[in-house]
Order: sequence, then C-alpha cells, then structure tokens
Amino acid sequence: MAFEFDFDDPSLKAALALHEDQERQGPGSRATTELLLSLAGPLPEHPRVLDLGSGTGAASLVLAERLPGARITAVDIYPPFLRRLEEAAAAAGAADRITARQGSMESLDDLPDGSVDLVWSEGAAYNIGFGEALRSWRRLLSPGGALVVTECGWTTDEPSAAARAYWDAAYPLHTTAENVAAATAAGYTVLATYLLPDADWLESYYAPLEARAARSDPGDAHAAAAAEDVRREAELYRAHGGEYGYVGYVLRPRRRP
Repeated sequence: MAFEFDFDDPSLKAALALHEDQERQGPGSRATTELLLSLAGPLPEHPRVLDLGSGTGAASLVLAERLPGARITAVDIYPPFLRRLEEAAAAAGAADRITARQGSMESLDDLPDGSVDLVWSEGAAYNIGFGEALRSWRRLLSPGGALVVTECGWTTDEPSAAARAYWDAAYPLHTTAENVAAATAAGYTVLATYLLPDADWLESYYAPLEARAARSDPGDAHAAAAAEDVRREAELYRAHGGEYGYVGYVLRPRRRP
C-alpha cells in the first residue's frame, strides 16, 4: 500500500509544517542508528549508501560521521526536508559526501542493479509498504550489501481495541515474526532485529513534536487539527506503547541460486 501525496492539500501542509524543524520525522535516535549500523556488519572502505525517506537527515548525518569514506544519497519527496538536510550537512562539514535527491522511494529506476552497498530507511518504508520496500530495494544491493529498515509493528499477539482501531485505520501492522517471515520470503537473511526503546518515541520524537504542536495557531483550523492528531497519537503511545513499536531489521540478501 503506497501513500499518495498532494502537497497543496492544506491538511497535509499543516501536518508537514509541524515536522519541518524536527531533527527526526519519526521515532529513532542517534544511539539506535549507531547500533543498527554496527549490526549490519562489514562494509567496503568507501560504501555507497542510499538513505530512503531521509527526512531532514538525522540518519544520513550519523552515517556520514560513522562511515567517513561513504558517499550518501539522501532521498525524500518533500523539498523543505531536503533543504534542512543540506543545511545540516554543510554545518557538519559533510556537504561533499551527502547528496540530497528529491523523489519517491519507488522512483529509483535510474539506479543500476547492485549499485548500493547499504540501503538505509528509518521510519519511512510504510509509505510504500514494508513488503514492497523489501522487494523493490533488493536489486539495488551489491554482493555483500546490507539493508537496514525500521518498521512499526505489533509487539503483542493481542493488542487492545484502541490500539487496533487506530493502526488498522492508519497503517495495518504486523508482528515482528511476520515481518521476519516476509523478509526471508523476499530473499534476505535476517542478521538482527532490534526493538526501539521508549525514549526513541517519547524523548527524540514526541517531546519536540508536541512542543511545536502546542504553539500552533488555534485560529487555523488545519493547524489545530494537525496539532490534535499529534496529541492523540502521543497519548495512544503512552497508554498502549507496550503493544506496538518500531523494530529495526538488519538484512543481507541471499545469493540467488
């Protein structure tokens, strides 16, 4: 299931405006990015990295620091995020190694098979669907390449009615076991899975986002609705976060017979 984006839609514009100045556009943290990178195993000395759904570049910046020989292409569909990424890369002295590219995670036909050593995507694969992401990105990986992706899913077999109703409407979730099975069926070896801690949601993501939402103009109906959506989502996590969470999947493609 892929999401369609109409950037002229006032509701979407209001929601995106809340995220434009965020360091992260979804749950995560520097520590989690570093851990997932360590679990991915060895990479070439000068790895070619593709950060898909990069947002304002939190992961790209960490990868550039931890992989000093890397050339990173950060892909996002929303231009203001990429402008922030370019500013941050310049401030970090990494502008010569991080290239911002506007486009969809589905529009990668110009990239040759086997042209990427590390495909990275934190909190963004849902835009095209986890299964489609695994299938379409596999061809990009070089022999010995790695895919690291985080995906929200159930951490219980019996979620509450409130959590089930929210996620069934927003983005139907699967369990970690189901996602591991999907990765295996798509031709990957699963090296590791990692459940992101509460702090990645509550401190890195929701705290600054709720602060921005609290400053929204109550006279702007779309801004007020976007702020209310943020508050509702954060409260759902505080009440039911033990039932779902983002999981990092560290994958390597199996060799085709």
